[in-house]
Amino acid sequence: MAERPLTVAVASGKGGTGKSCVAASLLVTVPGLLGADVDVEEPNLALLLGAEAISSSLVEIPWPVIDDALCDRCGECVKNCRFGALLMFGGGAPVPNDLCHGCGVCSMVCPRKAITEVGRPVGEVRLCRRGDLRLYEGRLHVGMPNPVPVIDAALRAALAEGRDLVIDSPPGTSCPMVSAVREADVVVLVTEPTPFGYADLDLALQVIRELGKPAMAVVNRCDLGDADIEGLTERYGVPVAARLPFSRAVAESYAAGNPPAATDALWRDAMVTLWERAKEMAGR
Repeated sequence: MAERPLTVAVASGKGGTGKSCVAASLLVTVPGLLGADVDVEEPNLALLLGAEAISSSLVEIPWPVIDDALCDRCGECVKNCRFGALLMFGGGAPVPNDLCHGCGVCSMVCPRKAITEVGRPVGEVRLCRRGDLRLYEGRLHVGMPNPVPVIDAALRAALAEGRDLVIDSPPGTSCPMVSAVREADVVVLVTEPTPFGYADLDLALQVIRELGKPAMAVVNRCDLGDADIEGLTERYGVPVAARLPFSRAVAESYAAGNPPAATDALWRDAMVTLWERAKEMAGR
């Protein structure tokens, strides 16, 4: 019986910790991995890997269309919308706004059947490739407030391939991050030993604990701060799998668009260790 593919999400409590550096470094170090960049508001994994888009598909959500002739202004759709996405002004029919999540409740509760739905594009999923390396990239359209449908679409496309997968998650600890890591077998939390890094890692560890996900931490730029990251992770029972010191050569390489593991042996060794530990945690 074939071994089930391993899915590892790389996340962080805050931006700028090196999350995409770790995700890209895993992809160029461990052979045969598939990537998914679901940091859809600012995807940069394809850029960092030098991968070009070879195909693209739109992501749409259902968008309510109100028939003014059928609508009797009863307001049921407005009252039942949890997101405040329908508003009524004066004697006019309800008007949808960008808070719409496409849940379809308004069309279900309308007693006059005055609401139908059309597809509204909110983003796209691109398949990118560099040689044998393949990457799915989600991109949220400018001005769209809800990234979750695009995250979900990119993950569905990547998971459908049935391969070992590395997910580059959105930063933070809100809905986009939760949507990105919920399909993961193991979560790698990238942090830095600064007061902000410590505080945001604490929040991320709380989320991962609530989700019941095995996790490990990577301390990037470990020599540029003195926050007690090990003490924090120990409280949550999460190991520190790698400590990576600041390197000017790595910073220059990253600024030139190269993953750290492509130029630094310490990063390459750390990525091999991360993947092997992830396999152990997931029972592979």
